[in-house]
Amino acid sequence: MRLPISQTIKRLRKEKNITQQTLADELHVTFQSVSRWENDIAYPDVELIPMIASYFGVSTDVLFGTDETTVEYKRQQYLNAVKEMEKTHTFEKFKELERFLKNVIKEFPHDVYFQWKLCSLYWRNGFECAKKNLETMRKLASFVIENDKSIDGNYRIACIRVMIRVEDDDKLENWTKYVSDSFYTSLPSIIATRFKYRNETKSYNEQIQKNLRDSLIDSFLRDFGKIDNEGKKDPKSMVEGQKIILKIIDTLRDPKHEVDGWIGERIFHYLRLAGGLVKLGNIEEGFEALEKCIDLYIKLWNIEKDTILKYNCCALDLISITPKEIIKDSRIQDMFIYLTDTDSWEYLNPIRDTERFKKCLEKVKMYS
Repeated sequence: MRLPISQTIKRLRKEKNITQQTLADELHVTFQSVSRWENDIAYPDVELIPMIASYFGVSTDVLFGTDETTVEYKRQQYLNAVKEMEKTHTFEKFKELERFLKNVIKEFPHDVYFQWKLCSLYWRNGFECAKKNLETMRKLASFVIENDKSIDGNYRIACIRVMIRVEDDDKLENWTKYVSDSFYTSLPSIIATRFKYRNETKSYNEQIQKNLRDSLIDSFLRDFGKIDNEGKKDPKSMVEGQKIILKIIDTLRDPKHEVDGWIGERIFHYLRLAGGLVKLGNIEEGFEALEKCIDLYIKLWNIEKDTILKYNCCALDLISITPKEIIKDSRIQDMFIYLTDTDSWEYLNPIRDTERFKKCLEKVKMYS
């Protein structure tokens, strides 16, 4: 770290309200010597250091600016300078701020704030600037991620989000692995900002629609049903919730298409509706829901596995799904378990021994 003794001597002299000549007389040197010290042209001779410190009544740490108070004072001055320079966004100011931050980092090599500021400077100056300085950004971001020990970890989180936007595709996982619940937003949402930042309009629009679909499905999984004091689903509210979900899906989809991107969701929620109805004692209605579920399940299995299924909804018109992907969904894979395992889902136990249920089960066995 460069010794800021010039600034310290000047500050102490002014605080003492004396001239350069007065200080020179006290130290038995010329006022030109004092002037050179304060203008950072020369350093005092080593034997003069204790005399200067003694005269001002400070330690040599203070004189060299290595005491905590002086270090924090300098840091605050640098913070203010950065904020002032950030007010003007021109190429000249960008270069000036870049040079300034690099020098500050040399003086404060362990300060995560200044490293974050330089990393964000390249990002804020546009994608081309970020690509040009990508290797530097990686080093800066890695340092911040490792050393930001604050409770909220704001600089750490900010660096990860920035690097997800600018990083090359083959190295993207180096940053996505850090995304957690503390980000208050999902990884798909952050990926969407990546596409927007890079002007990849098609990918951005597709990602936004995928996020919308996934948010809907996530909310459906909560099924709008209440739980009792033991943490179990309340059957009545569960049934009401499943009916609401199926109504939402039918509102979004085109009813002319029995098979579309929603088929997996319809299978799953008809099955849950059936269980809730049976649990409430509505056996006939429960069977109707179960048979609808199985009918859709069979249709799904009879579609070519690589067929492109659209969602038939203007808000989701850019995305699609294949039967293969739907069948891989754990909820669909576990359907046979729901139907056969009495410990897995007791809601259907009242009808398991009926002939009608056994016929339903026989149909499913062919495709499980």
